[in-house]
Amino acid sequence: MKSKILSFSILKESMKKQVWVPALITLGFFLSLPVMGMVYLEILQTGGRTQMEIIEAYSRLIAGTRFPFLAMMMVGSAVLTGVSGFSWLHSRVKTDFYHSLPIRREKIFLNQIVLGILYFVVPYLVNLLLAYVVGIIHGILRGELVRMSLVSFLYQSLFYVLLYLVVVLAMLLTGKVVAGVCGAFVLNFYAPVMSLLLQGLSATFFETYASGDTLLWKILEKGSPVFAYFTCQPDNSFVISGKVWGIGIFAAAVLLALCFFLYRKRPSEAAGRTVAFFRLGKVIQYMIEVVIIVGSGILFCNITVRAPLAWMVFGILLGGVLSHGILEVIYEGDIRRAMAHTWMMGASIVTSMLIIGIFYGDVLGYDDFFPKQDQLQSVRICMGYDMYTGQGYDREQEEAMERLAEDPHVYEVLREIKEGRLVQVKTAEGTEHRRQDGTDPSQIRCVSVEYGLGGGRKAFRSYYVDFEQFCTLLLSLYDNTEYKKIIYPLATLTEEELEKCIDRVEITSGTGDMESPFTGNVQARTEFLKTYRAELMQMDAETLAGEVPVGRLELVADRDFYGDEWYLMGEWMDAEDSGYFIYPSFTRTLAMLEEQGVEMPEGFSLDNVKSVVVYDYRDENENVVDKTIKDREQIAKILPGLVSADCNNGFIPFEDYVDVRVDLAGGGEYGISVQCMVRKGQMPELQ
Repeated sequence: MKSKILSFSILKESMKKQVWVPALITLGFFLSLPVMGMVYLEILQTGGRTQMEIIEAYSRLIAGTRFPFLAMMMVGSAVLTGVSGFSWLHSRVKTDFYHSLPIRREKIFLNQIVLGILYFVVPYLVNLLLAYVVGIIHGILRGELVRMSLVSFLYQSLFYVLLYLVVVLAMLLTGKVVAGVCGAFVLNFYAPVMSLLLQGLSATFFETYASGDTLLWKILEKGSPVFAYFTCQPDNSFVISGKVWGIGIFAAAVLLALCFFLYRKRPSEAAGRTVAFFRLGKVIQYMIEVVIIVGSGILFCNITVRAPLAWMVFGILLGGVLSHGILEVIYEGDIRRAMAHTWMMGASIVTSMLIIGIFYGDVLGYDDFFPKQDQLQSVRICMGYDMYTGQGYDREQEEAMERLAEDPHVYEVLREIKEGRLVQVKTAEGTEHRRQDGTDPSQIRCVSVEYGLGGGRKAFRSYYVDFEQFCTLLLSLYDNTEYKKIIYPLATLTEEELEKCIDRVEITSGTGDMESPFTGNVQARTEFLKTYRAELMQMDAETLAGEVPVGRLELVADRDFYGDEWYLMGEWMDAEDSGYFIYPSFTRTLAMLEEQGVEMPEGFSLDNVKSVVVYDYRDENENVVDKTIKDREQIAKILPGLVSADCNNGFIPFEDYVDVRVDLAGGGEYGISVQCMVRKGQMPELQ
């Protein structure tokens, strides 16, 4: 009984000494929720928003999905409570005092853990209720608003606990407050930094590197509560998967058990030392040194193309000496101890060399990877330099990817691309791609591939190929309807989605001097998109290779429909591959545009062109200059061969074209300029 009374007294005393912590957190939540809510509602109501739009916007505000205030409060509160609550461990006098009390050390620890959690949860919940009151006053409190905010409350609290326990762990491992704060930073960012280093090694040494989105790198990137917080954010419907809750609670339990174990083992005399546990401190030092040395090796390997291997070895040795010396000084608190424990420096350097050597020699066969067709569950091909690996698919697209993997022709195309890919060569000008016989390619094209394997695994690869050599193979993919369903999101949208998820359609002419939105109502726009989609799906490889587009469509995602994913979905919706181009053979599409008063000329008008500027023109002295052509006869010869850069569908052979700029008449003081290409055969001899 006496122990319980004493335990409660210590709890009360701790709360009195740390009253500024919950007070500061309460103030932060007060400004972030009810105060910010009132200000935001005033802005929304004076901005002419409808009642439903105001409710949705306010819901996202107090749920923390539109503004970073709650995320900032979560991170800041965890660091504040963790450091302030366990800073007494770094004072020998305070440690001796607490441990001399007739109460079990475990109770002192658990009391402080509970206080640290309550300091965040109670102010958050109180101010959330005040935000509800603000919503009631303005007549916008609805059940969905309450549900979203409560889910967010649980989500924020879960990650607060995780981050808080990481900070506590750092305080237990160290003996000085500054070292504890630095330790918390290292524990939170070690895994993401290691992930970036692995991706840097892959990008440096693997010719087919496309993405770091493998199982190992996912684990590393989510090995930090801060990074996991942002990668596990709730979806648009604000539903958090049971997997997130399960892993989060399990991780919190593991961290709590580890902290409890270290607290019991922590000696009182550790206060004042940089590291509380010598052996464990050396393990952490070793891990930090390896990261620094690997990073230094990558840096010096890429600093020059001359003798990169020698520079990399130099970077490894330099990084090893500097990192070990600095960390030893920090740990020992004496500059004379900079080169103590040289055995650890040697171990760190050897480990770093082994890690880099695995990538340098491609020991795991990354570049040689190519699955057998019966191992492929799905496949996605993107002809571009980047592939958004975090993208989700609808059911029809997933089925299309599965059918594409079963197509023998598609598999053969991928096999030939993989075997005939260009090789990387480092030169004085930088990294270049050459044919396997050492000759220069006419035009380089990047083909990114997502291989879907068994068990939900995915492998990403990028193959750089000679466009001239693989043009026919790449074009043949466009005769496959399943391929179009994958690269054109428009192909699988339902009529309802066409109405709701697209905010507007922007139209750009092939001459680049006309950009206008589709002015019809939602129904007319939906019919137009259905018509365009039908002609797009009927387009064959012959059309793609033989016709020059006369215009381009840009689909703008609806911000309210996609919420926080608006930007990413907008990028994806505008197609990752060759874009939404309008070809001369799209007669029904062009007719509907004409009804809207939009004309799509197939070429430039001589009367509308003031001049043509030819880039990189060699004059009589072989000097490279920009040549301006104003002669009407010469311009007339050039116009039929002009192709606007906005209408380059990716299958125009660059080697047959010259880059030019077309200056158009009108357009005010600065005029209108259009970046174009012109066929070399139609470029007259310039005087």
